Amino acid sequence: MKLIAFIIAAVTAWLAWGAGSLHQKNPAEYSLTPALLLGLIAVVSLLVVFTGKSKAKAK
Repeated sequence: MKLIAFIIAAVTAWLAWGAGSLHQKNPAEYSLTPALLLGLIAVVSLLVVFTGKSKAKAK
């Protein structure tokens, strides 16, 4: 679960950076909303990585 959340966080952070870069180059054509939404997904995924419980049981 944590590995999947980490992969999702990495991919969405990369996409958010790209969307923010497009917004900086041409703000009239590209909105900042996709960058903010992708950034929010990345933050939530990182919260799952750092606070989520592992499925492995302690022996």
